[in-house]
Amino acid sequence: MRNSKKEKTRLLPFFIPHIGCPYICIFCNQPRISGQQEMVSPEIIRSSIQRAVSEQGYSGQWEVAYFGGSFTAIPQEMQDTLLEPAKEAFQQGIVQGIRLSTRPDAIREDRLKELFTSGVRTIELGVQTLEESMLVEAKRGHTVEDVEQACKMIREEGITLGIQLLPGLPGETWTTLVKTAVKSGQLQADLCRIYPVIVIEDTELADRVHEGSYVPLTIEQAVAYSAFLKSYLEGKGTQIIRVGLQSTEDFDAGRGIVGGPYAPAFGELVVNYEWLQAIQQTLEEHLEVFGVARRITVEYPRAFTSKVRGVKNRNIEYFRQEYKQIEWTWKQKQEDNVAKVLHVMIDHILYSLPLS
Repeated sequence: MRNSKKEKTRLLPFFIPHIGCPYICIFCNQPRISGQQEMVSPEIIRSSIQRAVSEQGYSGQWEVAYFGGSFTAIPQEMQDTLLEPAKEAFQQGIVQGIRLSTRPDAIREDRLKELFTSGVRTIELGVQTLEESMLVEAKRGHTVEDVEQACKMIREEGITLGIQLLPGLPGETWTTLVKTAVKSGQLQADLCRIYPVIVIEDTELADRVHEGSYVPLTIEQAVAYSAFLKSYLEGKGTQIIRVGLQSTEDFDAGRGIVGGPYAPAFGELVVNYEWLQAIQQTLEEHLEVFGVARRITVEYPRAFTSKVRGVKNRNIEYFRQEYKQIEWTWKQKQEDNVAKVLHVMIDHILYSLPLS
């Protein structure tokens, strides 16, 4: 399904507690992350589908999602029971497909065929890292080979493949991150979520923080790691559908988090950083050729104001501090129908950067 065009869908998510997972990863506290502890019933799933379509419409554009990270590891009878309402809606044309998240070592070729028949069109795998020693350290219970085989089987069945990566696990360095990026690109995933490691209370990782054997990523490190993964994988044709953990009321209030780079607008910080790097690279290349830059004007469409300037003008402040000898001007383009291009004027030399 790689690079396939899918019409815009409306997600109807259900969290399935990981009762099928035989492992306790050092970072995992699913009830705290999801805000849910009880198993959802088929009746609730069926009524939720009916209510969503009757109240909001968009019949045929919904996707029922089973999150939790270990769906195919729970008993098959329970899988079928939970899938039944979504399968019925799929067969009736009410939903356009079913999405589920699971473990790489819980994928079987014969089961994939059954899932496809039931309407499953997207499977997301909790890959986390592709550095073997880090998988062991995180107590994931699967290998890099498990990941590679699972991805191959999913692609061959014609199911959209998604992967989830967790930069910042114990042992992470730029070297391990680059290895994970390269190997992730080779998986040929259609979709990817990037979740820098947040240390949640009541986890082994939290214990390690308290004892001083693990130091969480800073916001700055997590943004740099995530921006690199995002840029690299997008260059390989993988769509990045989320960067940063989903905001929750508890997390926003600082409850349940022991440490790590949590920010409600983390994804926006990553986009800010990407534009900072693009402008800085343009400036540094200019300096290599001309040796000097006195005045710089950065001009952008209104829709890209916060992306280019940064949250709370963080990019503007960065350049003012790092390049104090340069006179900076940041301005919004006045035209409504301007081309999606960022203009960087350096001493009367114009550079155009495509906006995406």
